[in-house]
Parts: sequence; C-alpha cells; structure tokens
Amino acid sequence: MARIATLVREIRAESPYTLLALAGDTLSPSVVSTFLRGEQMVAAWNLLGLDVATFGNHEFDFGPAVLLDRMRESRFVWVSANVRDRQTGRPFGPARDRLLKELGGIRVGIFGLTMPETESLSSPGSNVVFLSPLEGARQAVERLQGDGSQLFVAVTHQEMAQDQLLARALPLDLILGGHEHDPLTAEVGRTVITKAGSDGAFVVRVDYWMSPSGAVRSRRHRFVPVTRTIPEDPAMAALVQQYTARLDRTLEEEIGVSRVALDARTSALRTQETNLGNLIADALRARLKTDLALMNAGGIRSNRVIPPGPLRKKDVHLLLPFLNVAVVVELTGAKLLAALEHAVSQAPHESGGFLQVSGFRFVYDPRRPQGARVTRVEVNGLPLDLRRAYTVSINDYLLRGGDGYTVFREAPVRLPAESGPSLTDVVLDAVLREGSIAPRPEGRIIRQEGESQPFPLLDLPHLDESDRVVGRFASAPVAPSTRYSAPDKAVLPLTLSAVAW
Repeated sequence: MARIATLVREIRAESPYTLLALAGDTLSPSVVSTFLRGEQMVAAWNLLGLDVATFGNHEFDFGPAVLLDRMRESRFVWVSANVRDRQTGRPFGPARDRLLKELGGIRVGIFGLTMPETESLSSPGSNVVFLSPLEGARQAVERLQGDGSQLFVAVTHQEMAQDQLLARALPLDLILGGHEHDPLTAEVGRTVITKAGSDGAFVVRVDYWMSPSGAVRSRRHRFVPVTRTIPEDPAMAALVQQYTARLDRTLEEEIGVSRVALDARTSALRTQETNLGNLIADALRARLKTDLALMNAGGIRSNRVIPPGPLRKKDVHLLLPFLNVAVVVELTGAKLLAALEHAVSQAPHESGGFLQVSGFRFVYDPRRPQGARVTRVEVNGLPLDLRRAYTVSINDYLLRGGDGYTVFREAPVRLPAESGPSLTDVVLDAVLREGSIAPRPEGRIIRQEGESQPFPLLDLPHLDESDRVVGRFASAPVAPSTRYSAPDKAVLPLTLSAVAW
C-alpha cells in the first residue's frame, strides 16, 4: 500500500485531472481484517485519497452492520446501482446510485455494480437486495445522460463475461472491473474493460485525451506493476506499521514445521487437489470424527506457495482469514454426488466453490454435460453408496448455502455452528499436535480432461520496470507524450486509475 501511494502521487503530479477507483473486495479477507473488520483498509484508502469505490462480495463478510460502520468512516464515495436497501429501495447505506465528477470541465459519470451472487457468497443479511446488474446499469446510465455526463465509467465487481455483456448493452467508455484475481483486459466496441488483479500487484492506468466538447480524441491503458523498486510513501508506511504492530507479537508465534512447500495458489486450489487442501480437509475430518470432509477452495486464501520451514500462527490466519466455524451434516451418497457435481460445474475454470476433500476420491470430466461430470466416487476403495448416510465435516459458510450449495443448507445438522470449533483453530491444533507436517496430493481429485481459458490472461513475465503498455491499445491513436500533457491546447488529458486489493 505504501508503494501504491507513491505511484498514485506520481500519477496525480503528471496528470492533474485524475480519478482513483476501487472495484471492491477490500474489507476482507486478510489476517488483519479477521481482527479489525477492515478498519485498517478504510484508513489507508482515506489517507491515499481514493475517489470512489463499489462493493465486492467480500465487503459483506462481516455482515451489513460492520459494512455500514466502514462506510461512515470513508472519506471517499461508495457507488452502487444495484445493491439496495429492501425497505427503502435506495442504495445500501450512504452509497450513491451514481456520481458525476467534473475533471477539467469534462463531466465524468460513474456508477458501481456488484454481482448478485454475493447473496450466497457472503453475509449481506435479509435486508440487502441485489438487483440485476444490467438493469441497475441501465437506470444509472439514463440518469447520468440526464446529468450531462460526457464520459461513462462503470466500476464493477463481477466476472469478465458479465462485464462484456454490459459493454455490448450500454454506451460505456470504460469498465474498471474487479472479482477475478488475475490482471485482465478486453475491448468491446468503444468500451475498454480492465481488471487490476488482486493483492495490490498492479495499478491500472487509463488515459483519455478529450476535446472541449467531450469527444474522445485518443486513449490508452496499461498495467503498472507495484514492485520493490518503488519507494514507500512515508505517511502510508507509518499507517501500515501502526496496524500491523498491533497483531505481530501474537501472530509471529511458531506452531510447527512443514517439511514440504504448501500450495495455496488460488489457481490450483480452485481447479485441482492440492496438498494444502488435503491438510485442511483432513484436519476437519479428524477433529470432528466424521466419515468425510469438504472444504470450499474460496475459503482458503493468500494465493502463494508457502516454502518449507517454520509455520506461524500468522501463516494459518493468512490461509483461513474468514471467521468460519466447523460443523457436521449428514448426507446420503446421492446428496454428496450432487454436491460434487456443483463443485465441478464450472470446471476447468476457477471457482471458489470447488471442493477440497478428505475420506474419499472422485473422478470428473469437464467435457461432459453439466450435472453428469462426476464419473466415479470411491469411499474407502468402494463405490459410493447412493443410499447410505455419511457424516460430513464442512464449515458454517457452506452450511448456510454459500457458493450456491443448497444441498448443505437442506441437510440434517449433527453439529451446529453454535457448538462447533473455529476452522482456524482446527488447523492450528492439527499442526501443533503433529509438530512436523508433510501433506501431499494423493489422487483424491482426478480430472480426465481440460479446456482452455474463456479469455486470455495478461503475460505477467513481460510486466517489467520499463513501464510499458500492456494489453491492447484502443483503436484511436495514442497521444505521443511520456508525461501525459495535452498535445495541444484543444485537448484535455484525463487519467482514470484503478487498484485491486
């Protein structure tokens, strides 16, 4: 964050008409947020001078009351065209359905969108309603047109496919998107779509050169990598240290040693068996003494490979930043099969609902029709008995139907959330008990065939310190200025930037 602050300061110095946006998922998940509920992130964005933000699904992880507290602390504007208060029909909390920002005499219209799946992906409560993003966007664009907007910008938290549909349906100039964890870019007609990835690795910079009438003369977009070569902003570094110091003493305590690297990469956890997924699922099954255990990949975070060596409390909290509780349900073999079909329904594309498993193995083929992709399930070496009832350890997020798992919400509960242990404690205790661990893949999940990505990821190794443009250029010519000043007095430069946390 301290390096991002330096980048933002430099961009603002080069381009005085700059707007900084955030496309959601900042309050959660993180180790510090587990304890501070995102307070530290709002403080950082306030110091940075963020202009506008929209909700990601993780903004609701701690419930609507906590989100309202964070919004009241924000010195930036929250925008949402499709997240409403059920009772009033207005945008949730102090959010606005749209924002008209004047930059150098050019009227920039901005609105926000959040994926409706947030209702099951997080904990928004019964009083928060998620409208169709497209319908919310139509209303916002019509109102912005009435406001006299000259440049139309959507700040969205949804999948790329939905952003592309949005661009085909409405006259948008720019979509600053979130949700996907990889840096992505696309163009649909006049619309540029960018996604800055995750973990503050990039700042997306989009430059426009506008005529006084508001016509776009030229534009370009690029991903600026946040690397160690960028000096830290002293004020932001001090704020970061202020918050991290509150937790470091406790979280640095060593709990054991891993003799192998632990694979916590998002791309692996959400598509295949991993040794870390096995560790967590096995810990659940052993602690709660059940036949089987399931762990949703979206509940495992940090997106890195943890090298062999000492493990600290901090490492486990990084991996499991949500306040989940372990519970036990009873599932027939048929219901378990339905759950597995749901888990691989988006295969081979990444899905937070993909399951890491313990106590059984299964085979699936993503080429087969949805609902018929799981081709074999074996429990203790025997075929799954569709009529038998199995006890299954899961977490309370899945029990509530998270990630669309209605099969768990409808299952008989043998250990409720009120009586279950913390999922983080389950894993901490397992590592403490063993002292030295070496989990490995065991052929629990076998994919018979793969498919290509639905849209290309940027070639990350080519992002270097030359600060070159990546992604495709707009069809209009790029103004030949390294300092982004106007090529003549008749053209006004605007910069719209986004960062993903």
